[in-house]
Amino acid sequence: MNKTRKFLFLLIASLSLFWNCQNQTKEEKKAEPEQIEGSEKQVLEETKTLSLPFVAVVDNETTQIEIQENPQKSKVPLNKEELAEALNIKYPEIYLKVDKISHDTLSVNIPNATYLTQQAGTTGAMTYLAEATYAFTDLPKIKVVRFNFKEGDHAVPGPYTRNSFNKKNL
Repeated sequence: MNKTRKFLFLLIASLSLFWNCQNQTKEEKKAEPEQIEGSEKQVLEETKTLSLPFVAVVDNETTQIEIQENPQKSKVPLNKEELAEALNIKYPEIYLKVDKISHDTLSVNIPNATYLTQQAGTTGAMTYLAEATYAFTDLPKIKVVRFNFKEGDHAVPGPYTRNSFNKKNL
């Protein structure tokens, strides 16, 4: 019985210590933004979310893609890495990596494009390419997104601009 009491005491003490450390960590994290100098910087950091600035909406009757501003987009512009992460979150089966910028062109790689090129269908592939293109061309000085991946039935690699998704070009 004495060993059981010691065990229970140690277990309760350990859990209490663990719980108090967790609560303290959360309180410290809440206090961090107050320590940042400049209220403007604090506001910017609080309003940044990883959501794409544009979404593609497909007309069910015509299957035409229309690009619309995302009402849930971040109030703070995202950089190229954050846009890639937002795409990877929205489309986990299509992993995109940012490569390099050359003049007005951003190169991106999709190492395994099987889902994009073989399984998403033509409309699904075009929706993805349109959203990615519009997201990256929302960056200053980027006018072209060069997609590098293995060609398939529903998607072709190469340079895309916003004009690539005009109704007359689809």
